Amino acid sequence: MNEELFDDLALDRLSRPAHFPGGVSRRRFLQLAGAGAGAVAVGPLLSTLRSYAAPPVGASDGILVLVMMEGGNDGLNTVVPTGESRYYTLRPSLGIPAATALSVGAGVGLHPAMPNMKARFDRGDVAIVQGVGYANPDLSHFSSMGIWMNGWGGAAQSGPPTGWIGRYLDGLPNAAAESLYGVVVGTSVPLHMVGSVARASGLPTDLGGAFGIDRRDPNDARMFDALGSFSSGATGLGQWGDLTAKIEHDTLDLAQKIQPAYQGTFPSTNLGRELTLVAKLINTNLGIRVFNTSIGGFDTHSGQAGNQAAQLGELDAAIESFFTALSPAWQSRVTVMTFSEFGRRPEENTDAGTDHGTAAPLFVVGPRVKGGLYGTPSRTTDLDGNGNLKFHVDFRQVYATVLDTWLKADSRQVLGYNFGGLGLFDGGPGGGSPPVNRPHRHRRLRAVV
Repeated sequence: MNEELFDDLALDRLSRPAHFPGGVSRRRFLQLAGAGAGAVAVGPLLSTLRSYAAPPVGASDGILVLVMMEGGNDGLNTVVPTGESRYYTLRPSLGIPAATALSVGAGVGLHPAMPNMKARFDRGDVAIVQGVGYANPDLSHFSSMGIWMNGWGGAAQSGPPTGWIGRYLDGLPNAAAESLYGVVVGTSVPLHMVGSVARASGLPTDLGGAFGIDRRDPNDARMFDALGSFSSGATGLGQWGDLTAKIEHDTLDLAQKIQPAYQGTFPSTNLGRELTLVAKLINTNLGIRVFNTSIGGFDTHSGQAGNQAAQLGELDAAIESFFTALSPAWQSRVTVMTFSEFGRRPEENTDAGTDHGTAAPLFVVGPRVKGGLYGTPSRTTDLDGNGNLKFHVDFRQVYATVLDTWLKADSRQVLGYNFGGLGLFDGGPGGGSPPVNRPHRHRRLRAVV
C-alpha cells in the first residue's frame, strides 16, 4: 500500500467528521427544511450548532496554533547534528552538509530550507526541543499518532478516549455549548481536539457556498433576509420551526462574521493558506483558543532529500506568512507548536530515504517564547537496543509547559500526571509574567502514578 495513503487512513481512523457552524449550504438547508414531519430527527442535528462564538479572548489569554507534520518527520535532517561524524557515516547521500546547514548553535544547524525559522531563532522567538519522544515507542503511524494525540500519562498509560486539547477545552466555561473554543482547518476533527463534552468545529480553507454568503440569486437573498429576521426564533411555527429559524439566523450571523477572514490574498500552498486563514480568524476575535492545521508528506521512505526539503520549505514559509498576516495586537498572545508522530531511523535506506524511527525535535514559535535549544539531543553515537535514537524529553512535558504557562490550565488534570515544565516562555500571553497554575475546571480523573 502507498505509504502516504496509509498515513491518511491512519489519521482518518483517529478523526471524526467536523461540523462547520457557518457551513450549512443552501442545498443542505433546503434538505433539512424539507424534512417536514421528520423535523423531530432534524432538530437534534441543528441543535448541535446552537452556539457559534466563544467568549472573546482576553488580553492575557493565550492562543495555541498546532501544526501536525504527518507521516513522521526526519528530525536528524531538520535539526542537523553537524558536529557528529557518525551522522554523515550513516547518511552518506542524505546527510545535510555542515556548510549548508543554518547554524543554531555549536554543532547544530537547521535544514537549509528553513531560513525564516533560522531568522526567528536568532531573534529569540523559537524554542527547539530536542530528543522528544516517549518510552516503549510504537512505530505504527496509527498507534503513535494515537499516543501523541491522546497525551495521557496516568496509571498504566490507559487514559480516557479523548485528546489532550479536548480535555483542556472540557475545562473551559460552558464547554459543552461553545463550538468555537477549538477549530480545525479541514473536514475532520483529529483525536487530540476531541473532549468528553467539548467539540471542536471544522472550518474549510474556502468559504465557498456557506449558507448566507452568496446572495446573487434574488430568491436566495429573500430567504436569507427572512431567516435573518427571526433573531428570537419566534416564527409562530411551533417548537421545531422556532429552533430551525434561530439556528439558521445564528448560522447566517457567523458566516458574515468569518467572511472577512476569507478575503484578500493567500499563499498558494495548502499549509500557507491554512495558517494565513488562522491568522485572519484570530484577528476577528471569535473566542477561538486552539487551532489545528496539518501538512503531510513526511513519510520519506524514498527520495527523501527533495521531498523533505519541499515540505520543510512549505512549513517555513507558511509560519512566516502566518505571523505576517497576524495583527500586531495579537502577536504576543499566540504561540505555534509543531509535532509529528515519530522520527526516522538514523541510517538511510537503499531507496535514498529513511524508515520509521523514534525521537525527533519539535518547534515552539512566538514572540513570548524563550528562544534556544532545549532538552538533550538524540545522538547517532548513542542508540537504543534496536538501533534507534534515544528520547530524552517526554512529549507530554512539552504539552505540560504549554498548558501550564501558555493556556493557564492545570496540566496534571489534563495529562493525568505531573510532567513538570521546560521553561519555554519568557512571559505569559500578552506580555505578562508567567501565570501561577490555577485549578482547571475539569471532570475528576482517576488516580495517577
